[in-house]
Amino acid sequence: MPPQIPQFIFGVHDPDGANVMTSAGKPGWITVSLKITSDGNDFSALANQGLGVIARLNNGYGSEGTIPASSQYDAFAQQCANFIAGAKGCKIWIIGNETNLAWERPGNSGGSGGEILTPQLYAQCFAKCRAAIKKIAGHADDWVIPSPPAPWNNQTAYPGNEAGDWIKYFADILNECIQLGQTPDALAIHTYTHGFKKDLVTSDEKMGAPFQNRNYHFRAYRDFLSIVPSALKNVPVLITETQAADPDWWQNQNIGWIQAAYKEINDWNANSANQAIQAVCLFRWQANAGDPPGWSISNRAALMDDFRAAMQNAYKVKMPATQSPPSTPPPSQPPTAQPQTGAEANAAIAAAKKFTWMPINDKAALYLFAQKQNLGYPQTDEFEFTYSGAGYIAQVYNLGIVYVKKGDYANVKWVKKG
Repeated sequence: MPPQIPQFIFGVHDPDGANVMTSAGKPGWITVSLKITSDGNDFSALANQGLGVIARLNNGYGSEGTIPASSQYDAFAQQCANFIAGAKGCKIWIIGNETNLAWERPGNSGGSGGEILTPQLYAQCFAKCRAAIKKIAGHADDWVIPSPPAPWNNQTAYPGNEAGDWIKYFADILNECIQLGQTPDALAIHTYTHGFKKDLVTSDEKMGAPFQNRNYHFRAYRDFLSIVPSALKNVPVLITETQAADPDWWQNQNIGWIQAAYKEINDWNANSANQAIQAVCLFRWQANAGDPPGWSISNRAALMDDFRAAMQNAYKVKMPATQSPPSTPPPSQPPTAQPQTGAEANAAIAAAKKFTWMPINDKAALYLFAQKQNLGYPQTDEFEFTYSGAGYIAQVYNLGIVYVKKGDYANVKWVKKG
């Protein structure tokens, strides 16, 4: 079963930012950054609110490296797989973060030394991780995404990219992943403005030589998308970090920066010639200890007003026409799940009959399953019921009742109405 896709492009980095979107009736995206442990996290509370969860998987932070030393790639891939096998409510995974930054390298000391993460090395790590994740039961349709490079950073130079161009670095990573037979399921990028000014969001200001063709502000996202290989031109794109950055960073002022950023992406998506962007996650909700004071937005009421004003608009997610990963062609006729019978199925039927059946939102995860099984259109909103002490979510369709145990979204079932 593919990832749950929210209705809107709005998003926040950090799970505590979910409430501002759900309170506005505009469920969007949540990006979380995680250090891999043996046990998976439970994101069901977020997913059950209609939010799309994007999990960034890190080997560690600082000298540990966002991905480990190359000698540990096999172990790291298995560690990621073990983590995901125990996770709930999430099916979108980013492997590492800004690997062109010196201080993200394994073995670095304050940004010095460590193993340089060339596109070839990173792609090897990504390929092993994606292959391991896709083997997990219920995760064959997950999105496994390469690390977004840091824009305007030229610390990683290598043969063929002596200038350390971050856009060339991104292109090389994507092509290396394709050549290794592990084509990314989606793309993640970061973009910011240099300063807290609304007009910088739509600025076409360029950099100085040798990067005179690179955008210096928010429209750096266009540079990244301009080099996407043809094999990836029809995959989703997620902006998982954006903010007003150096030198001013976030200020407690409603100048319309956030409104301008979401309008910019919505306008971009309105042009069918452009590769649509499905998520724009503001960085970040709450800064961690040691983070620059200008990173957090939750403690700035005026910024929150700006965000709420942006959410007065219905900037909806626009998905690609097809999403099947090129490396895994879909079967000509997908298998059809059989209707369930027995006590559990009867409980779903009994709960369903308590509701008035009517058309409802067609963007939810249960809807995607129902359409795959040719069950027609929804006749109720999603509702909850309990069986054997466990909570379930269900929805009535023309030809059956679709239901799933909370947190077990890889095992959606259906039953005839009876």
